[in-house]
Amino acid sequence: MQRRSLLTAGPVLAVSALAAPAAAALTLPIRSNTTTTTTTTTSTAKSQPTIFDFGAKGDGVTDDSAAFNAALAAAAARGQVIFVPSYTYAIANPIVFYTSANAVQPWGLAGMGATLLSKITNGADVLSLTSNATVRYLTLSGMKIQCSGSDGNGLHISALSSSVFFYNIVIDAISIENAGKHGLLFEGNVFESSITNSYFQDSKQNGATFACSHGGVCSAINIVNCYFNQNGGSGLVCTNFDSQYGGTTDVRVYGGYCRDNQQFGFYYNNGTNGAAIEQVGFENNSRQLSPGDPNGAHVYALSSMKMRDCNGYNMYGGATYLLRGWFTGLTILDGCNQQADGAMAATGLSRLVQVSGSNTGNVLMTACTGGVDSVAGTACTWQAVNCSGPSPSGALNVRGTVASL
Repeated sequence: MQRRSLLTAGPVLAVSALAAPAAAALTLPIRSNTTTTTTTTTSTAKSQPTIFDFGAKGDGVTDDSAAFNAALAAAAARGQVIFVPSYTYAIANPIVFYTSANAVQPWGLAGMGATLLSKITNGADVLSLTSNATVRYLTLSGMKIQCSGSDGNGLHISALSSSVFFYNIVIDAISIENAGKHGLLFEGNVFESSITNSYFQDSKQNGATFACSHGGVCSAINIVNCYFNQNGGSGLVCTNFDSQYGGTTDVRVYGGYCRDNQQFGFYYNNGTNGAAIEQVGFENNSRQLSPGDPNGAHVYALSSMKMRDCNGYNMYGGATYLLRGWFTGLTILDGCNQQADGAMAATGLSRLVQVSGSNTGNVLMTACTGGVDSVAGTACTWQAVNCSGPSPSGALNVRGTVASL
């Protein structure tokens, strides 16, 4: 890929002229109701910087956004990871990192159970990081971003050109709640990154959105044991801000859960392109629709999809199907099932998959339960092997059922 030939590891240029903390024994602040003291925990030649070295108060009242701005700039310039101890940090103004200098050493913020409490009410992002060069090895971990609901995105990472890059990002143990827009937004040339053990819930739009934008390609994202719940849009969205079709494809999801989103659980505007959704549970998504609605699904996709060992359950949401979409290539469902209780079961319409698409599309199901629907007049074909449930061709069976053309 041409992009990779451009990603030469240039020297790390200074992002800001902040002075480094003086060398000392490793100290972590211990705050009390009246004073802040320090205790020496380990003797070492250099100090491990914390957010308090940049002026943070951590009292949940004083605006600490300037301290986070300074810490991020210093971390990128020096190749450091700044500790953020487990206090509450009031954020009354956006935390913004922007650089036109390369940052190619490990850097970032290592939270220790910290809470960033947004007091932003003008629609601005809480934490926004933008590359206008080559930025790598960002780490964000161990923090809760508690949004106000009147702010913008909880965490926004972008590289808005085909010639700039933001990649090799590690996000771990991050919780983003109640964002005014998306909980997490990757936008543009942001790729080859991992998100683990994190929660994205109660946001006004999507829990997490991965978008090609401004000519950049968002791709190769691995998501492990994450949760996407109770969002006003969909739980997870892979899309294209540059046009109606196409966009982010290879977002792999392994483990975790997705429930009670107003729209879809997961939405893939361009399919998974060889990647897969594996061992994910879906519950009561498409809440804005009524049970049995043919437009409702836990997962919606264009092009083609691959899902393994995924379980759909619906009681009162409108997710009639585990998967529906418009398929133009091979879509695989392996070991997946769809179950229903309550109002959804009463409709008798719950199915594993709704088949629709072009004559190049085919849906292959193996060892699945839940049954099949096929949209009238569709050219897309389907085949079920060792599956159970109703279908337009009769009950599915272990020997295999092929759609009548």
